[in-house]
Amino acid sequence: MSEKKKFAIFDIDGTIGRTSLYFQVVEELINSGTLPEEIRKELNTVYLPYQERAHKGAFRDVTNTFVQVFEEHMKEIKVTDFRAAVDRVIERSSKHVYVFTRDLIQKLRAEGYFLIALTGSEMYSAQKFTEQFEFDITVGEIYSESKGIFTGEVSRVFDKKDKYIKQFVSDHNLTYSDSYAVGDSMTDAPMLALVENPIAFNPEDRLFDTAKKNGWKIVVERKNVIYELESKDGSYILAETDI
Repeated sequence: MSEKKKFAIFDIDGTIGRTSLYFQVVEELINSGTLPEEIRKELNTVYLPYQERAHKGAFRDVTNTFVQVFEEHMKEIKVTDFRAAVDRVIERSSKHVYVFTRDLIQKLRAEGYFLIALTGSEMYSAQKFTEQFEFDITVGEIYSESKGIFTGEVSRVFDKKDKYIKQFVSDHNLTYSDSYAVGDSMTDAPMLALVENPIAFNPEDRLFDTAKKNGWKIVVERKNVIYELESKDGSYILAETDI
């Protein structure tokens, strides 16, 4: 039997990409006229507080609202229009990534790790974004379609990441030994709990608290500085790394 391979799993939005792929695609659909302009006003009621970090729940509010508004209008969108919007977003912003996760992906790939991307963004957009990193598997949400139009049915990923990991480990002869997972939101916590090297990267408040309780590594990247917080003897030690 062949030797089991080590693996690493990465979230995409806010973990690899500096801005949410999901948010950018929705905004591009509005800018191109595929979605009605009046949607922008509704989204701004939560997006502006999120940009200003007005309150702790701003991240959850903006995520939930973008998903709700987009899915209410999915049946109006042609698949070709959606993918054209994705292509424009990828062309202009695919390189807007965090240095820490970019370098970690490159390091682990060079060491022979099996690389997996799991995201709540749609499958086509996720795969287009991760082409530059040569992931072995990229899994995003699947939007059902019929006669070139979205039906409104969505196959979720964000709340099943731990189940996907267990399946991949079984299907691809992977080992949990020295495994990695990197994510920024509470929906990533179940996958972080499965691996030997969990990293909460620029975590939202709930993931930050969960990471501290579990002694997971916390990494924060701001401008040209990366801060790594590691648990030691019940407290966290800060190590600063210049890029």
